[in-house]
Amino acid sequence: MEASLDCLSDVQTLHKEVMRNGVLKSTQESSLLGGQSIKDVILNKCYIPLSVSIAKTYGVCETLDLEGVISQEFGAGTEGGKLLLCGGPGMGKTTAVEQLIWDWASGIHLQRYKFVLRLCSSVLRGPEQSLQSMLLSTHTHINAEHLEIILKMPHTILIVLDDVQDLLSNSPKSGKLVCDPHQPAGGTVLVHSLLEGSLLPGVSLLLTSRDAVKLESVRFARLMGFSSSQRKAYFRRFFGNKDKGEQILLRCEQAVGVKEICACPGFCWTLSCVCKERLEHQNCVPETLSELYCTITHTLLQEHKVSVETAKELIYGLGKLSEQCTSVTCTHSDIIKCGLRPFLGSQILSALLHVNADDATSPAATFSFVSPTFKDFLTAASFYLDYDDGRILESPMEIHNYHYFLAGLSDPMQRKLLETSVGLFSSGRLSEFHRWLMSTVAEVLPGMGDINHWHVLRILYHTFSPTLVRESVGSCKWRMIGYGGMQEADCAALAFVARCLGELQLLNLCRSSLTEEKAEKLMTVFRLAKTINLHQSTVSVGAIRHFARALKDGRATEVNLTHCRLGDETVKILCSSITHSNLHTLNLWDCCLTPACSETLAEMLTSSKLCVLELGANNLTDEGLFRLIGALGTSTCTLQNLGLDLCPLTGSCLAALSSALTSSLSELRNLVLRRNSLAGDTLEHLSEALQSGRCKLNTLSLYDCELTGSCCPSLAAALQSEHCCLTELDLSVNDLDESNVLLICHALKSPKCSLEKLRMNACELTESVFSALGSVLVCEASRLKELAIGVNKVGDVAAKHILRALKHPHCQLQHLDLEMVDLTDACVDELCQAVMACSSLTSLIVKNNNLTDISVPRLVGLVRERPVLELNVQYNDFSEDVFELMDVYETIRY
Repeated sequence: MEASLDCLSDVQTLHKEVMRNGVLKSTQESSLLGGQSIKDVILNKCYIPLSVSIAKTYGVCETLDLEGVISQEFGAGTEGGKLLLCGGPGMGKTTAVEQLIWDWASGIHLQRYKFVLRLCSSVLRGPEQSLQSMLLSTHTHINAEHLEIILKMPHTILIVLDDVQDLLSNSPKSGKLVCDPHQPAGGTVLVHSLLEGSLLPGVSLLLTSRDAVKLESVRFARLMGFSSSQRKAYFRRFFGNKDKGEQILLRCEQAVGVKEICACPGFCWTLSCVCKERLEHQNCVPETLSELYCTITHTLLQEHKVSVETAKELIYGLGKLSEQCTSVTCTHSDIIKCGLRPFLGSQILSALLHVNADDATSPAATFSFVSPTFKDFLTAASFYLDYDDGRILESPMEIHNYHYFLAGLSDPMQRKLLETSVGLFSSGRLSEFHRWLMSTVAEVLPGMGDINHWHVLRILYHTFSPTLVRESVGSCKWRMIGYGGMQEADCAALAFVARCLGELQLLNLCRSSLTEEKAEKLMTVFRLAKTINLHQSTVSVGAIRHFARALKDGRATEVNLTHCRLGDETVKILCSSITHSNLHTLNLWDCCLTPACSETLAEMLTSSKLCVLELGANNLTDEGLFRLIGALGTSTCTLQNLGLDLCPLTGSCLAALSSALTSSLSELRNLVLRRNSLAGDTLEHLSEALQSGRCKLNTLSLYDCELTGSCCPSLAAALQSEHCCLTELDLSVNDLDESNVLLICHALKSPKCSLEKLRMNACELTESVFSALGSVLVCEASRLKELAIGVNKVGDVAAKHILRALKHPHCQLQHLDLEMVDLTDACVDELCQAVMACSSLTSLIVKNNNLTDISVPRLVGLVRERPVLELNVQYNDFSEDVFELMDVYETIRY
């Protein structure tokens, strides 16, 4: 059979020549909205390869060049490839297919195929025919005898089916598929017969569709249009100069609403044409998408010499058509219903709509909008024309893309050119939009829906009106929810709104993916925000550079970068800017820091205004701390709070740390050493520092530091020292034995002890310790206001020592935590009496005990009589029957 095909070499040569002549003799012309003609693209070598998205496993997609995908599917060594290209209007489907056919016919690519054949969508949608008759009607230069031979070797054929979305969606039953090229069938049956392999098994198929249609027998590729580098290549080629083209593209992408659709090749052509004309006469490019479409519409109306009244009628009719026609194509009757009968067959209608027929006046003709965005623009423009049709804007939660155009067209400067062509917009409609926007902002921004927030921010951006932003946002209670999912366009919109307001209290970007591009757009927001939250965000090095630059001259006083996994090098970039900033608080919890960055942190501390630094959950170790603490004793270090939770430190670092604390220059007030292994250390160095008179430490957290009772004598001595400034001490989750804890209890009675808050949760405390603590509370010298001794299972008898102390007039306790101490219903009466007697107590925790329903009425009565009391009774043995009793009181947590 291969020999039979060899005898058709003359037919193949003729076929390639006809395919090339189809391009060379094309009468299609380039148009502003319709795009560059395929003939111009191919002959002037303007084609830029497109990007496509290919679905992989588990929903992950991969972006590739279209040419690479075509080579994978149809290249040497492949057989029977089937590829479906999906993409909306202007995405370059047809141009890509025509370029492929041209390259094959020119002997450049896919030469393993003897024949590349078309199946025209118009023929497929017509009356039933056989595959052979359809191919003969499309390729009149091939006779039936030759086609018969060609079709007997399907593996040497590539069939191209362009624009066949409506033939793919409804799959016929397998019994209706055909296997004979001579058998007549409808287009849908023939297409699916080819796809399923019953007809011409082994043939290769390249299909295009506007809509995404998933078929098991076909590889699916979504056209993504131009990537950033491809756009640059397009503009360089269009403007004939690398630097000039890239500069123009950059200016265009900064225009409001433009970058979001810049990937569309058809839009790039339109944008380039408008910019070339504007730069030649006005030396500027449109600042917004609305202004761009106003320019295009004005240009087309002027070129076709359409009068103002006629233009008004035309644009209004097209807007009405865009609203009423919900399908991709509009019919002849749709055109007439929308008052466009006078424009049928006119050049101006063909310039603004795609006409899918040789004769636009034919009842069989169909029409489509050049792009979804231009369709939305026409909808918005028609709204503002002075026709009394009773239309009103939708409710605030039904925001559509055309609202962005409503916003843009509300600006006199953006609509100026369009009004010269269609007349002035209705003042009533402009006022209606203003009222709608005010109510939308007032409803959406105080709410929790982030997507609605972004829509509203974009609408405000499109208005280009600082006055409107201040008037609308300034008068509502903007809830600064997490904006972690923001796109680049949202970042630009937020930056505009923040710039108009002049300040921002909080910027919450938790769980965001902060790219360099997004960070660049947010520079203004970073500068204006007082508090910035980037908790659990993915932050690139490029993004940190922009962020750091903004901090230098910004208003930010607090930055949260917890769980951002920054690493040493990124933090070094950040530190270099903090030295010039107003930053007061920096949280670097779990940022993958090592000892390598400690010197940089120390340098930053000696030349910044930083007062609070959280370094917890970083692998600093003793080595890193040794490098860091040198900064604490310098005259320029203002640090007051240092968090070193989980760093992981050992007792070996305490001598050097204590030495730094005794420097007369150290301003450190709060030190957190939680969850570090200080096992075996007696805390003598730390105790000496606390007694030195030079240490200013107020708060010390030694939670879960593997301490034993051996540390208690040193701590007790420090607490009784007249020079010790400690007011808060946390010794929770350490195994402190009874005799040594009693030393601390004794110290608390000293008139020199300044401690106000003590936490000893889960310290294996005994009844004797509870008794001693009770005596502390009744001691006139004691200043204790908060006591947390939960998770020590001592029972009612031990707890009653504390309860009796509450009744004493010397007791000043404000907060008491008795979680999980094995309380029972038997102690509740005394508990309530004690709380009533202690006028200072405002917070009581008795959760995780053994209280039952029988105690609930008494506890509810307590809260009713003491409304200021916050009572936590969670995780006791309560049934749902008593929830209703407690639900009445907001101060009860159950």
